[in-house]
Amino acid sequence: MNDGGSINERIPSGIDGLDDLIEGGLLRGDTILLAGGTGCGKTIFSSQFINNGAVLCNEKGVYATLEEDRPSFMRNMKRFGFDFEKLEAEGKVLVIDPSKIGGVGLDVNLQYIVSKADELGATRIVIDSLPAFLSACEEKLEYRSAMHLIYELLKGHGYTTIMTVSVPVGSRSLGLGIEEFIADAVMQLESVVVDYELKTRFLVRKMRGTDHSKRYHTVIFSDTGLEIVPFTTQ
Repeated sequence: MNDGGSINERIPSGIDGLDDLIEGGLLRGDTILLAGGTGCGKTIFSSQFINNGAVLCNEKGVYATLEEDRPSFMRNMKRFGFDFEKLEAEGKVLVIDPSKIGGVGLDVNLQYIVSKADELGATRIVIDSLPAFLSACEEKLEYRSAMHLIYELLKGHGYTTIMTVSVPVGSRSLGLGIEEFIADAVMQLESVVVDYELKTRFLVRKMRGTDHSKRYHTVIFSDTGLEIVPFTTQ
């Protein structure tokens, strides 16, 4: 278990432009749900959270990738300057695929992630994605029970955690429903068409204990990741 610090401590998110919208940063130890459709940048956002945490904030992190295989993930994120191979060699980051340990139960898979985080001394965790993580578990728990187990274990260890959820086009729900009520914070990336061009916008839908922005903000992608800026298009 990491020593974490004060539960009221705010830490830099690692996402350019986000901290100004959330009173200076994320609350340490919070569990954050990052929702969005295909191609909205959820993996880039989450990778930036881990990479910049290690590089800029001296916070080690574990990235659990289940949406794409580890070699593809490492290759694709390197184009944004997130050199996870180098960070792994330096003992600052660990990229894992829990599904590779075999079709085992939810508790075993969770304990695997926690054990790797403890070995590393990590304070940040990403699970990309939550539905893929649950589907990799062989037993079929009632969904509410599974969400509470995930939340309570990660929260109890003090990790600041991002879990991604894909949102189908046209869906009003972020996923299966209950996760958005259990999570401490819910953030959403959305694709929108502006002047016949596909763009991405960002919204903080919920963040406990924070007077956060209630407006949409536009997202800019570059060779260093993504940046959130004021959304000015009406």
